[in-house]
Amino acid sequence: MKIAIVDDELKWRADVRMALVHLDKNKEMEIDLYSNGRSFLASKKKYDITLVDIEMPGIDGFETIGRAQRINSDGIYIILTTHVEMSRKGYCVNAFRYIDKMKLEELKEALSAAKVLLGRNKKIQINVINRGQQDITLKNIIYIETEKHYVVIHTKQGNFKCKDMLKDIESVLPDNCFSRCHNVYIVNLDEISRIDKRIVYLTNGDNIDISYRRLSQFKKLYLNRQLECANR
Repeated sequence: MKIAIVDDELKWRADVRMALVHLDKNKEMEIDLYSNGRSFLASKKKYDITLVDIEMPGIDGFETIGRAQRINSDGIYIILTTHVEMSRKGYCVNAFRYIDKMKLEELKEALSAAKVLLGRNKKIQINVINRGQQDITLKNIIYIETEKHYVVIHTKQGNFKCKDMLKDIESVLPDNCFSRCHNVYIVNLDEISRIDKRIVYLTNGDNIDISYRRLSQFKKLYLNRQLECANR
């Protein structure tokens, strides 16, 4: 997980970094420090999570985030401040969280929530017929189904047909956000509009069946995913 801290004050850069290191039990973070928005933007590096101070000379935190999003729209941007009354402006740049510098313990919840979103940005490689190996982002997959001798992956960018086995694709999908509701269907739990009896209604307008023997477990996984993603 690549993380950037952008703050013009050495004390806060150090304090925030220390708080992150303390939370990094699995030693999975790479943390870079920047003293202003200009140097951060000039690096042109893409980070999973960027923590940005609001009040900085030259380019403030809001402008820094706005420009960074043009370079890395998949990144998560968290605002650092001692002036929580300015939080409303954060909505203009779609800030993920507002962290009060005086309450850095709030980072724990923010990181946990961010990991849920980052999981959606991961990619899997599929051997698409007539196209070869293709990278498909998990959050773009709506559902996957077997169709005769093929597997069809329904995505927000269109459908991809491949000769992979459904079970092989299932093995590389995270089981907290993908679930098999039928022998021939795997569903992205984040793309469900609603479930009515044994029918799954999806965000693209399609609806598919849930097999009776999978019904209870599928609904349980869907509820768990909704709870996991609440307020993310």
